Amino acid sequence: MTLGVAILGTGRLGGRYIDSINASQGAETRVVAEPREEQVSDLRTAHPDIEFVADYREVLQRDDIDIVVGTLPHWLHYQASLDSLEAGKHVFLEKPMALNTVECDEMLASAKANNRLLMTAHTQRYFGENRKMKEIIDSGDLGDVVMVNAMWVKPLDPHLRPPWMLEKDKGGGMGQMDGTHLIDRLIWLLGDDIRTVSGTSSNFTHPHLSTDDSGHHFIRWESGITASITRMGWVHGITEYGADFFFTKGQAKHRRAYGGIGKTGVWVEKDNDWDEVPFDDINSQEVQFNDFVQAVIRGDSDSPTPMTHGRKVLKVLEATEESHRTGKEVVIDDLMD
Repeated sequence: MTLGVAILGTGRLGGRYIDSINASQGAETRVVAEPREEQVSDLRTAHPDIEFVADYREVLQRDDIDIVVGTLPHWLHYQASLDSLEAGKHVFLEKPMALNTVECDEMLASAKANNRLLMTAHTQRYFGENRKMKEIIDSGDLGDVVMVNAMWVKPLDPHLRPPWMLEKDKGGGMGQMDGTHLIDRLIWLLGDDIRTVSGTSSNFTHPHLSTDDSGHHFIRWESGITASITRMGWVHGITEYGADFFFTKGQAKHRRAYGGIGKTGVWVEKDNDWDEVPFDDINSQEVQFNDFVQAVIRGDSDSPTPMTHGRKVLKVLEATEESHRTGKEVVIDDLMD
């Protein structure tokens, strides 16, 4: 059985999903929904076997479509996911899951009511350096994690971004763009028993924008682990992307090259110096989508990245924004409350 896949939107990632879908075991791209002809003219030429339509609602009426891949602007995730789930399609959705946890709850309820999978594609857990860091943590060779410094600082370049990315009510801003990646990684690596969140988030480097470009947050787990998140879309600065981990018996760090700057790698402290650790890198998008396809084929009750995970990430992001507004530490009893 080959599952039929439709891609909703092309944007920054939609076109790249065609090859990732076709590389999976048991699925193929059959249609792309994108209203902007200028976005699909080259794709149409490169993929004459794929149908292109302007309205995604045309796709949902088709019996030969089993999975919908959403690569839409953030503010469209909610309605497109609801429409797809209610049409009986499984949904593989680019992060963030939605604009807020209220929307997430409605989406999860629809997935349950329609017996369909809804997975938020937090792809960075499939990056080779992040998987190696999880191996190091889970091995216990360095003892227990005590604290983490996670960072992603890079140029914002607002003139290169589509207008919606700079509008808060449409899910723009670096909290939704980059903060969700950092929160996802920390929950995946350290657990979801987060209890308090504090910090600040604002348009520090681009005050003319209506949305955030930077944030500095402090997170505390029930286990006692603490982590800081430093993210900035700067005007001038040095690009750095990764995290430093401090264990009871040592240290480790990972970095990823970004924009051609830096080196992707994992290092462990040895004799007061950094010892680079080899790891296997993979096509993260391709492997993650294939994992989702296999879950659909098997009839799994949950997706490889749990369906509730995207909601948990946004719960933490909302707590960072509340802490900035109130100037107080935010207590979280449960990431699903």
